[in-house]
Amino acid sequence: MIKRFLTILATSGIGVIAMGQQTPPVQPKTVDPPKLVPLVVPSLPAKNQVIANAPLSASEAVKVALAHFPQVAIARANVLAAHGQEIQTAAALNPTVSITGSGQLSTSIKAGNGLVVAAPSDVSGQIALNQLVFDFNRTRDMVRQSQALERASSKTYDQTLQDVALQTKQDFYSYVQAKQQSTVQEANVKSRQAQVDLTQATVNAGTGEPSDLVTAKTLLSQGVITWSQAQIAEKNALIKLATDMGIDPRTPINIEPSTETNVTLPTDLNTLVDLGLKQRPSILSGIESLRAAGYAVSVARKTDVPSISFQAGFQAEGRSNPLDTETGFVALTLNWTLIDGGLRAGSVITAKANQTVAAETLRQTSQSVVQDISNALVAVQATRQQIPVADAEVANAQEGIRLSEGRYRAGVTTFQEVITAQAALVQAQTDQVNAVAALAIALSSLDHAIGKWPVN
Repeated sequence: MIKRFLTILATSGIGVIAMGQQTPPVQPKTVDPPKLVPLVVPSLPAKNQVIANAPLSASEAVKVALAHFPQVAIARANVLAAHGQEIQTAAALNPTVSITGSGQLSTSIKAGNGLVVAAPSDVSGQIALNQLVFDFNRTRDMVRQSQALERASSKTYDQTLQDVALQTKQDFYSYVQAKQQSTVQEANVKSRQAQVDLTQATVNAGTGEPSDLVTAKTLLSQGVITWSQAQIAEKNALIKLATDMGIDPRTPINIEPSTETNVTLPTDLNTLVDLGLKQRPSILSGIESLRAAGYAVSVARKTDVPSISFQAGFQAEGRSNPLDTETGFVALTLNWTLIDGGLRAGSVITAKANQTVAAETLRQTSQSVVQDISNALVAVQATRQQIPVADAEVANAQEGIRLSEGRYRAGVTTFQEVITAQAALVQAQTDQVNAVAALAIALSSLDHAIGKWPVN
């Protein structure tokens, strides 16, 4: 009995002593994520760089692209080729002067003694002037066709400039967008780290749940991965921008955050469509191509018409001395194919088919222009409305973070509320970045759709 009492007393004493000591907080077994290493693209040697490593605006990026992008040089070469073809075609209307000469040396071998005897040479020469007089304007229509094709090529070159400018602007704003999204994710990682510190403090104080610390560190790791992915997207966008500017992707590029000049444009769709149909280079090129196809039909119909040419010249010939006999001549030559075996009929069919193709291509291009303008106008109107909404979303989400973290510190809410608020903030900041980039891209697309010149 005494032994049992002593045992109870000893046990009670241990309990009293234990109650006098504070139980250490339970620390969960967690692993901290490693720090990210900045992504670096190898730089191009300075001597090979074509632009200065200075802040670059969207309009300056366009100027670089127009000077260096290969497609621009190709389109310019096509214009020169069309001009050369026009010169060749027009040459048929101009007089031509030709000089010809020939000489013949006759030899004979005297039989018996092997002696070689050279006979006097025959020498002749001629200079002649040729001029087309009349062919029912067939050649003139060929010249008009080539001139129309040259104008079409020139308008295609203008369209290429506008297409390159639009692509460069889209790449520029996409890079700005990717860069800002990377900044958003970096800020999210910092916030997640602060939440790790907050939950660690509550666990150390004995007022927080260890599971909250585990969740905070898990979300921190997820945030680091998302930030890493955003950095990859940022570098890829930078490489694409450099490539579409026609420069080496390794060229260092610093950008100057900018947006499209919010010029005053008509908001009426029909007015914008009228502008586009009047000044869009693809429309103007299509008009010239259709005009050229019309001339081609006229040329085909005159395949077998007679033509009259004028010739005048001087001819001399003789033995040893080319001036022994001198002759001047003047002539009119008639060339008329009476039976062509179906050449004219086939040429007309082909030319009319090409004319139909040109007409339908122009109609299709016109519909595409209307579609482009409509889509761009809708995008401009929508994104302009989205920006203030996104701004309000960010402001509210920031307030939500402030309140949720304060309530969590006070112990009146769960960590889940902090998680939800942080996710809402990241989404709001993402929406804000996307809205600003979408407006810049929509404005540049609208300028392109109506055929506005890309560089002042």
